[in-house]
Amino acid sequence: MRRAALITCHNIKNYGSVFQTYATTVIFKEFGYEVTVIDYQRPGTDNAGFRKKILEESHLAGKFGLKHIFPLVLNLSFSKMERVFSDFLKKYIVLTGKQYLTEDELKQDCPEAELYISGSDQIWNSDINGSIEKPYYLSFVPDHKNKISFASSFGKTKLREDEKDETWWLLKRYKWLTTREESGAEIIKELGLNAEPVLDPTLWLSKEQWEELAEPIKKPENYILVYQLHQNNNMDQYVKKIEKAYGMPCLRIDLYYHYMIKAGKHVICPTPGQVISLVKNADCIMSDSFHMTVFSIIFNKRFISIYSEDSFNDRIANILRWLNLEDRHLCSYEDFSTLGRAIDYTSVNSTLQEKVMKMRSMLEHNIKLLE
Repeated sequence: MRRAALITCHNIKNYGSVFQTYATTVIFKEFGYEVTVIDYQRPGTDNAGFRKKILEESHLAGKFGLKHIFPLVLNLSFSKMERVFSDFLKKYIVLTGKQYLTEDELKQDCPEAELYISGSDQIWNSDINGSIEKPYYLSFVPDHKNKISFASSFGKTKLREDEKDETWWLLKRYKWLTTREESGAEIIKELGLNAEPVLDPTLWLSKEQWEELAEPIKKPENYILVYQLHQNNNMDQYVKKIEKAYGMPCLRIDLYYHYMIKAGKHVICPTPGQVISLVKNADCIMSDSFHMTVFSIIFNKRFISIYSEDSFNDRIANILRWLNLEDRHLCSYEDFSTLGRAIDYTSVNSTLQEKVMKMRSMLEHNIKLLE
């Protein structure tokens, strides 16, 4: 079997990161590759660095009376997150035996493979990474090796002027470029290179494939599933109102124990398999997360996506636009009808299946060109 080495944001402590990593490995296995994920730990994403970063950024850490208590509460959350996501990676993902911390370490001991893949997720988001993170552009891979990007994202619609030259030099070494958003493909085309937008890898897998990961978890008989990534007081208040309007509890998936002060019932850092079960059994779903929007669609749920037009949410808008679901974007916190409104999933599923088949054919064609 041919070998593929994948570099992605596999070790970020959130569900989207591990789900997209899993989906990418499954897809390339289906195309005849033995996939190994390069265990690259971008600065600040290792366990110690992540703990330090979150504690420094939290506005609660400096509040009077919480200075000593809050770090203890956070440590409980950190410990559970580290265990939950590490266990998933150990169970489902083949990682390199070596952990890499720098570009030089990768260059000195580059994993052997016939194909090198970068993606998906926001691996090219220089704002999140703090700079252009060259390993995510496969900078450590020799020039003669086959390199492709798979549903990679810049996390923004335009590059800064000071990023353009270096980005061009890094991307021109690829044999085939694909991005997760149309805006990403446009960025690359503006640099004079070719790129094609493709669906996020999580959408390439069927509902049945995701159900294979499901794990049991205690839950109410009826509930609205809520997954909130970003601080948003308006959304917090909306949760209270939507519970009253629909007469059922909002069950919130949270990563941190201190979020239990928010409205609704809470489940703290369930396993990824338990998240699949919560999605599968939910009456409807509300979220500001791209990947929760994706799973709402995969499991044919009534849902609303919450995001502001002035933030980078092109990824959510993009998938809603592709599947003619723009009306699931909540535009007003006084709107209590959209969540309960039915969705014509016959049409959505047909459109999605058509896109997946087209993109699988495109991937197969481009892989054959590399042989």
